[in-house]
Amino acid sequence: MAEDDCLMQRVKGRHGDARMRSPMNPNLSDHDECSPADAFAGRRNELRELRAAADCARAGTASIVLVQGAPGIGKTTLVRRFLGELTDFTVLAGVAPPSAAPVAFESLARMLRPTRVPAQARNAHLQQRQGTAVTDHSTAGSHALRRFLDSSAAPVVLFLDDAQWADGATLRALVAAARPGSRLCVLLGARRTQIWDEETRRALRMVPRVSLTELDDADATALVGLVLGKAADRAMTRQFVLRSGRHPHYLKSLLTSHGMTDPAQESWPPRMPAAVVQRQLRGLTPADSEALEALAVLGGTASLPTLGRVLGVSECASLLDGLAREDFVVRTSSAVPTVAIRHAVLRDALYDNLPSTRRRALHLAAAQAVDWSQGLAHKVAAAERADPALTADLMGFVAHELGEGRLVPAARTLVSAARLSGAEDHLADHLLYGAIRILFWAGADAEIAQHATAVATRRPCPWRDEALGLTEFASGRLTSAGRLLERAHESLNAVHPRQHGVVLTELAMVHAILGQGEATQQRAAQALHPVRSADAEAEYIPRAPARSCARPGPCGDAPAVVIPPGTDRAARALSAYGAALRQGPRSGLALLTALPEDADKITEEDLPALTVRGILRVADGQLATGAADLTMALVRGRPGGARLFGAGAALHLATCHLLTGDWDRAAREIDAGLDDEQGRAFDAAALWSLRCVLEAFRGDGRAAAACLAQAEKLAQGLDFAGPQYHTAMARALSARSRGDHRGVVAALQVLAHYVQHSERVRLVATSWLPLLAESLIVCGFADQARAAMSGPGAADGTSNILLAVTDAWLHGRLAEAAGENAEALRRYSQAVDTLEPGRDVPLLRGLLEISCGRVSAAMGQTEISARHFDTAEALFTRLGAQAFLAECRTHRQAPFGAQERDVLTEREREVARLVGLGHTNREIADDLRLSVKTIEYHLRSVFAKLAVHNRRELRRRVQAGGI
Repeated sequence: MAEDDCLMQRVKGRHGDARMRSPMNPNLSDHDECSPADAFAGRRNELRELRAAADCARAGTASIVLVQGAPGIGKTTLVRRFLGELTDFTVLAGVAPPSAAPVAFESLARMLRPTRVPAQARNAHLQQRQGTAVTDHSTAGSHALRRFLDSSAAPVVLFLDDAQWADGATLRALVAAARPGSRLCVLLGARRTQIWDEETRRALRMVPRVSLTELDDADATALVGLVLGKAADRAMTRQFVLRSGRHPHYLKSLLTSHGMTDPAQESWPPRMPAAVVQRQLRGLTPADSEALEALAVLGGTASLPTLGRVLGVSECASLLDGLAREDFVVRTSSAVPTVAIRHAVLRDALYDNLPSTRRRALHLAAAQAVDWSQGLAHKVAAAERADPALTADLMGFVAHELGEGRLVPAARTLVSAARLSGAEDHLADHLLYGAIRILFWAGADAEIAQHATAVATRRPCPWRDEALGLTEFASGRLTSAGRLLERAHESLNAVHPRQHGVVLTELAMVHAILGQGEATQQRAAQALHPVRSADAEAEYIPRAPARSCARPGPCGDAPAVVIPPGTDRAARALSAYGAALRQGPRSGLALLTALPEDADKITEEDLPALTVRGILRVADGQLATGAADLTMALVRGRPGGARLFGAGAALHLATCHLLTGDWDRAAREIDAGLDDEQGRAFDAAALWSLRCVLEAFRGDGRAAAACLAQAEKLAQGLDFAGPQYHTAMARALSARSRGDHRGVVAALQVLAHYVQHSERVRLVATSWLPLLAESLIVCGFADQARAAMSGPGAADGTSNILLAVTDAWLHGRLAEAAGENAEALRRYSQAVDTLEPGRDVPLLRGLLEISCGRVSAAMGQTEISARHFDTAEALFTRLGAQAFLAECRTHRQAPFGAQERDVLTEREREVARLVGLGHTNREIADDLRLSVKTIEYHLRSVFAKLAVHNRRELRRRVQAGGI
């Protein structure tokens, strides 16, 4: 008996052992391994419906269910999973074979083949195929099925997969068998497009349907985890989920082809194997396959008229009906109807698996069917050799794209032009260098890194130094990038002033990321003079081919010069950022006063300055206007346009939303930044660090730890300490969410080592200064808390809401530590009043309400204390801040002094207790069997941690607070 005749419930393959599984043969549902093909996640509601059908069959009520969905959506996997649970059923399963002219009862006969039903009844369909007379095929097929059902002592499940190809007689016989009183459950797995006749459709019209679509994000994530296990970090998992579109078959195929390869390697992203594509397209007509191929060549989306011209047909709407039903494509009903391949991974697989001659023919046809600019791309794809004429067209197109602000398409066109130029001089090199420069200004670091090897093999010259510097920047090696850009700047200083200005601006960007305020301002100021002296518009200047550069040194006769748009305004923005690094955010904002507040007056070239203004406003506590600036920068930035600061706008906007209490929006901004193709190499580490903080504040410690691990992994390959600052800050804030003030201080000690980044740390850390200062005070480091308040911008403390709250909190904590509860309450209340509507930071307000409640309780004001704690609980509940909600309830239940006790070690608490009893150091030493010097050491530590100055204050604290 051939194995492909019957589908049985086994996890080792779609066409496994063709045996029945009965209560006496349960081993067919063994799940010892979890290969990609066998992994299962989600589908809880669908399993519930199938289990209900099985319950009906057990109770003597026959049921029939049609499991329906697109190819590869997981119909078979779902039913396998369900059948694996049925230890009390006899299971019989089969697969309907594709056939242009199905024979009556052919599918039923295949299902019955493993049974003991007489061959004459089972082989009626063969007699029909061979021309042998059979008087009543319906009677023979139904009789055979009935004999099998009557012979089974257990309830029966009949599963027919690929039922869209089944003959109508089989399907009608299965429906007829599900008669009242029968302990039978019939499951039909089918695509949405069937070849059934009208009589069969009527028979199945009232059959319940379980419709499958793509997995949701959580289930797709779980599926990746099942297959890759610990090898699947959050970044890799997210990329798999996004690339597959949550389609289970595509996701499993990607996992299979990927193996255990890291996405940082060249094999990422993985592609679907050709065999998978062929299996997906099985049963499609040649016309359907050709339409999908044409769509893949057109980029996955096309208008119906365009698709018709490529296919050479006048009307192609009807060709797409079957593809739409099977979810291969989606259609829009706009003024110009369009069609798109539903999943990008299928589009890429279709394109990759096209024969080269077929692909070239489709590109040439597409070049005639689309407009001139799109046609150039198809001509490039079809080109098989150097084409100077096409290169000239491409260079003209680059000028147009730069003028429109589409930097990434312009850069890709330059790369194509370099490939097709066929020049033996520096033209091809300079086209590549120009592409890398444009990609840098677009923030497309991942794409720059792909060209690093090609640049390294080019002949030495200043532009090569610049390109090498930018590839180093794109790989996260900023120290190396700075050295190479300095060398390019020195070589170009006298030869190409305008080129020199662009390189200086790029150098200013490097210094800004490194947190070097003075160097940032210096390079930006030097860049502004040559930039102002020339036309600031986007420019692409092709020149006559120059002589080849055989030796290192300036290429005075450069064949092509590419100037990104908006270099002068970017230099001004960096100058403002440098001033903020040195003297605080107000100093930087003072240099941006010329930037319009009216969104309608903001141009695309203003976006770097708008991003910087938003970042500095958030650092200055102007949360509402800062969020408005950053939102506008993201909204006005076009895909593929200028993005000098990468995902900086998304990062700081998410921080702003986290502060203002809109945590769901913060999560969306973080996800958008992680998903954006345009971003700096170091952006992901910062975004994962912020996601760690968000998860920690929500009380999900496991998710926070996973995010932190991902951030630390991404930061490892970078040669500067900036990303480590973000991970240290995430570690500190995670510890604060757990009430672990010592953990906060330990993480802050790590930050102290990043002296070379102290300016940037001070600027960005302002957002979290209140929380950090609180932990320093609680742990007895009041002097360090004061030092954190004394940096640049401290003079603006009266207007900077974050600094004002920190100042009030600082003095309140000191007063509380000294036992001056009334003064502490006044300071805390002052901080709460500072957080007025429009300037509110709900998380800080909730923590301040806890402090007010704690002090009020110590003063005996029970009702007032309860109101403060009620307000804090309401705030944390609205935020979803489970970690801080638990902290609030702990403080509410704990006596005054519990938090101080947590700061001290067990030995320090014992020493403090004895001091509170009036014991001398000698008496304490004798009681604890320690030396007097050891007691003095412990007392110094206690004094520092509790911010007390003598034994009398400590004794009063112990007696009042119960330490």
